[in-house]
Amino acid sequence: MARKLAAAHGLGADDLIISRHDLEELQGHLYGLQAALEDVEGDLNQAKSAGLELDYRDAYEWLYASAQPLRSTWIEPRGT
Repeated sequence: MARKLAAAHGLGADDLIISRHDLEELQGHLYGLQAALEDVEGDLNQAKSAGLELDYRDAYEWLYASAQPLRSTWIEPRGT
């Protein structure tokens, strides 16, 4: 039954249906991590080009804090 319904909606065996809320939450967490990576990369490159000591501890703590929301994110496919 589920396979017939999925096929009728053009879904393949590897396609899943998830809630919009779950997808938006995941995208928000990923965006936060991507932004943090860009921030850290820029800060470290700026410090390096200025001949300053690189503060890897601060960079690590910023990335760690930005990745934390992903630790609790788990998405399950929705049942039909």
